[in-house]
Order: sequence, then C-alpha cells, then structure tokens
Amino acid sequence: MTSTNTPKAFPLNLPEGDAELLLDELQTRLREGRRLFAEVGQILAEIEARGVRDLYGYNSIAAFYEHVARVPRAEAQKVASRALALNSRRARDGTSIDPVAPLTGESASTGALAEAGIDRIVTVMKRLPDHLDADERLDAEKSLVELATVARPRDVTMAGTDLLARHDPDGKPKDDPEPKRQRSEFWLRQKRTGRWDMRGNLDPETGARLNALLVPRAYPAPGEVADDRAPAERRGDAFAEIVDLAEAGPDIPAPRQAAERVTEESQPAQPSEEPASHPKPTQMPPQGHQSPHRGDEGVQAATAAGGSRNVAHRRPPRWWARLSRPRSGNPTQPHKPLTA
Repeated sequence: MTSTNTPKAFPLNLPEGDAELLLDELQTRLREGRRLFAEVGQILAEIEARGVRDLYGYNSIAAFYEHVARVPRAEAQKVASRALALNSRRARDGTSIDPVAPLTGESASTGALAEAGIDRIVTVMKRLPDHLDADERLDAEKSLVELATVARPRDVTMAGTDLLARHDPDGKPKDDPEPKRQRSEFWLRQKRTGRWDMRGNLDPETGARLNALLVPRAYPAPGEVADDRAPAERRGDAFAEIVDLAEAGPDIPAPRQAAERVTEESQPAQPSEEPASHPKPTQMPPQGHQSPHRGDEGVQAATAAGGSRNVAHRRPPRWWARLSRPRSGNPTQPHKPLTA
C-alpha cells in the first residue's frame, strides 16, 4: 500500500539540493537574531540608567527582565550582566559609566558575536590588571573579538588565559576570609511512632566531653552471658543513662524557666548538740546492660541516695519524660509534647 503523505514544502521555499544556500540562510538568521538580542541589551541598559524602580517598580534590572521575558532567574541575571557590561549608561547622579568591553559591544551590535563568546571576553576584561593603560586594554580586547568572530568559545577562553598570564602572571591577591565561627547545633524531633530522632553538630570540646561520657558506658555488659546489643544500641543505652543522671542532678533547671542557675544564699549553720551525719555521695550506676525502656526507677534510686539533701534541690522528673516513656498495658502512642 502506498503512502499518500507528501512532505510539506520548506517554509522558505528554497530549492532542494543547494547546501550552500541553506548554510547562508542559517548564518544570516543567526546574525540577525544576535543583532536583535544586542539591541535588547541596549534597551535594558537604558532602563537601568533611567531607574527600573521608578519606571516599573522592580528592585533590579534582572528581576524586571525575568518577568518580562519569562525566563529563569539565572538566565535573566546573565543577560542583565551582559547588557550592563557592553553598553555605556548614566548613573543616577548624571555621571557616565563606561562599558567594560566597548569593542565587544560594537561587534555584538552587528550580530557577529555569540553570547557565549561575549561572556568569555567580558570575564577576561574584568580580570585584566589595573596598571594597563587604555591602549593596551583595547589591543587585548580587539584580539579577543577578532578570534570570537571565527572561533569557538573554548578557543576564546584559552586565548584569554594566555593573555592574562602575560599581563598579570601573579594574579590578583585573594583576600583571606576570616574564619567563620561555628556554633554547636542540635536537632530533636518526635516521629509518628513515638520514637525520637536526633542529630547535631558539636564543637570539638563538647564532642570530646560527650564521647568521654559515652565510651565507658557503651562497653558490652560484663558477665558470662553475651551482650547481644549492637554498638549503636549500646551507645543509645549509654546516652539514656547519661540523661537519667543529668535529670537527677540538683542543678537542673525546672521546665519553662530560664536556664541560668539561681544562686541560693547560704544560711549560717546552727550549732547542734549532735554532729550532723554527712550523706554518702551518690554512686554511679553500674556500667552494664541497660534496658532500652526504663521508667522512673533510675531517677527515684538516684534521688533516694541523696535523701538527706535539701528538699528545695529535689525536683520531680520532667513532665515530657513521663509522657514520652511507654506505659505498661497502654498500647496507644504517647502524646506529642508541647514545645517551649
């Protein structure tokens, strides 16, 4: 069966088989498109000179072009930067601002240069040292423009690199940035399952102190029975043990209060007939296998050891700790605690 679909005529109605004519038509339209795009840059430079905020209410010429031309922001910034580098304009105080690459702008207005070659010439012109006079800068730019009309952008980049190596072999000195102060960070969030996920970024000193607390408590449990916990599980139990010890401490701040410690005024000791018996220091819990789900027994044992302390130092466990721990016989998930 023969197909009845006939090829459509070429829009330009060019004769078939003439390759030179097709190439000439392509180059003509490319040159015309580049010339029109150079005129777009001239219009953008004039809008910048008159004030894009006063005319259209935009903060920058790039934002204005992004909305008018409906292009991505990165492309709009590149077009605006190219337009301001190739065209002279007036500042708000009336002074004239010379273009970075005047010869490149003149050649671009004829459509002889592609956008990629223009950007590479502008980059080289911005990096030329300040000790070059105007004639040397024009000669350097002229050589790059003549090359960009017949060569690829990568060839222009290589020529510009050689040009910078001849005029400025040492390069511009780089400013040493001041070391940025990094503060410790910590994130803690509760997942839907009731478990807590945490991650952080600590300074070297705090990280070393936390590691010194975790390592001795994360050893496998001593005894004849093998410890079946993974290293991560042992570290998790060790961290829970550290939380219990910190929660039972006398100087922990109460919930919803400032973290600064309130200094209590010492009262003079009253003489007594019988010498006061000093309480035994609180002992550290044994470094053994700890259950991953612990209730308030560890806190009560820690506070019971210091029974002779002042009552003002005793504080109940935090309310969010009681809510976050599972309860026996209650299969429901714990409520998510409120954040301060």
